[in-house]
Amino acid sequence: MLKNWLKPVIPQPLLEGLTESLGWQIIGADGVPVDWELLKEERDEMSWDIKLKGKGIWNGITAEMKILLNPQFHSAVINISLENTAKFSSPPISAIQPLSLHWSNPNHPIYLRYMGGGLTYGFYPSPAFKEHTFQLLNFASEPMMIESGPDGRSSNKYLPFLAFAMNGAGLISAMEWSAQWYMGLTYPFVSLIAGIPVSGLVLDGKETLILPPLHLIFFTGDLDEGSNAFRRYLYKFHCPTLNGNPPLPPVSYDHWFGIHCDYDEELLKRQADRCAELGVEYFVLDAGWYAGCGPGGEFSRGVGNWLRIDEKKFPSGIESLAEYVRSKGMKFGMWFEVERAHRESDIVREHPDWFIDIGEEYLHLNLAKKEAQDGIIEIISQWVRKLDLKWIRYDYNIGPKPFWEHIDETGKIQFKYMQGLYRVLDELMKRHPDLLIECCASGGRRIDLGTLKRAHTIWISDHTEDPHICRFMQSGGNRFLPANLLNSAVPNYLSSKERKMTIDFLSRMVGAFSIDGDVASWSEEQSAEVKNLIKIYKRIRHLLVQDFHPLTPQPCNPDEGEVISFVSEDKEECVIFAFRMPNEPMKRRVELRGILPHMDYYVRDLLNPGKPINLVKGDALMREGLELDLTPDCALYYLSIKVGDF
Repeated sequence: MLKNWLKPVIPQPLLEGLTESLGWQIIGADGVPVDWELLKEERDEMSWDIKLKGKGIWNGITAEMKILLNPQFHSAVINISLENTAKFSSPPISAIQPLSLHWSNPNHPIYLRYMGGGLTYGFYPSPAFKEHTFQLLNFASEPMMIESGPDGRSSNKYLPFLAFAMNGAGLISAMEWSAQWYMGLTYPFVSLIAGIPVSGLVLDGKETLILPPLHLIFFTGDLDEGSNAFRRYLYKFHCPTLNGNPPLPPVSYDHWFGIHCDYDEELLKRQADRCAELGVEYFVLDAGWYAGCGPGGEFSRGVGNWLRIDEKKFPSGIESLAEYVRSKGMKFGMWFEVERAHRESDIVREHPDWFIDIGEEYLHLNLAKKEAQDGIIEIISQWVRKLDLKWIRYDYNIGPKPFWEHIDETGKIQFKYMQGLYRVLDELMKRHPDLLIECCASGGRRIDLGTLKRAHTIWISDHTEDPHICRFMQSGGNRFLPANLLNSAVPNYLSSKERKMTIDFLSRMVGAFSIDGDVASWSEEQSAEVKNLIKIYKRIRHLLVQDFHPLTPQPCNPDEGEVISFVSEDKEECVIFAFRMPNEPMKRRVELRGILPHMDYYVRDLLNPGKPINLVKGDALMREGLELDLTPDCALYYLSIKVGDF
């Protein structure tokens, strides 16, 4: 069974006590799991194909199971589909669990790690991207569960990743799924489960239900080793390439946080002038470019008018702005939110059958319908071709749960809806291989392996004000995600004057890096400082998608800063980010992790280039630590075994 199927990739300590099972289960309305009969089992070097048939009242249901193994990343992907071969409906299903692993009487402590979701909080430290790590010594009777949250978006409460470790080895489980889910441990025997909440789901005669792929990434070592194994799996294998290569964290501009809808073509051209001077790579036109928007942040009333622009803002069309941006050496991007539409919008009037209407001001697109998928693909593709777009922000500012429940209380609609969403994004990437897709959902409320397979970066939160909150979220997200996926911005409002540039920018430099708002108003001195910081960022960003090491615990109270590092996989380079809160000392010593103890490292203070470059032995950096100068509130150090690297 699954224990045998996983042997090429699973560490030996996890095999101990792992009971024989399929590794997943379907549970009927009576609470009893379906019992399966094995019909066929075939394998090649790194895959298994299994066909099963239900027993008893489930004998009309067959299951196809395909397991794909990847020894390079010590991973397995389990794909399951159910088919009702009968002409009549199946018995009702009360639970679908694409993961169900069981260990009998483990003799070692169990460690768990999960993260808070991408919500918008205005206090520090934030619950968003907060690390939750537990050591379980006594196995209680109460299960430990995390879930997607109340509105149907996948990371509206927690990120849908669960790290599990014991006896020096572990795994991270994740479903390729952007809707509702739950994961956790149950007792008295240890059972690791991941499921999709359904209620009385029935397969119609001859109907097939494709379950979301379940990913298992195995590792040896502690939970931090597991985090880096997962980051490598995402960056090198699971996430999409851009022009054939894994993307580095981009440098982008977006007007929203600071200007909102209060712009016209000339104002944006002034921003483009400054962005070109700073070294920005992508210039993104956010919400408000279409007809029907109001002033300030009132962008929603026009959502759905995707083929009709705001002619007051763009009297000569958006093409003029796009051409101007390209003339400045930058790539042009644009914002869309196609899964929601105002009921008075053009698309609702022309295609009411594409939408789910529950009587509210906004309707929800039904991507379970192929005609809706085709329409959205063509609308976005039309703009990509017309404006030569190289970036789209694919937003999602609505909770789908009440809309799904309006037409299907069992939860089955989620399966066809997710297939439709993924088809839209897959087709956009296929048609436009040089198009960078940024997924957004009122911030980071739809971060999962489904969207991450189809996004080059993610907008992680709509909080952009406090640099420490933004840094906390980006550094927290790095515990599971490579930094190119963690986009956050420095805002600059039309009425603002001076800013503390270094801390604002350094706090967004541990992920993808964005500037928002009225950058044209910056002084020459401010612009020169930002230009230098962006130059530094481009020199170190290749490290941000390699190994991540927290050198201090994640802050748990408002008086704590933190120190983190990124180390190249060959361990020859390292960059250290340090952040100080007002009441903390201005110097801090930290022991480094992940470097080579037998090598000498040249150490540079990148914020104070006039300081001497020191040569320090690796074992001393790991044993005695490195003293960091945190004056006044942050520091950035670069280490390399070669003096000429930077």
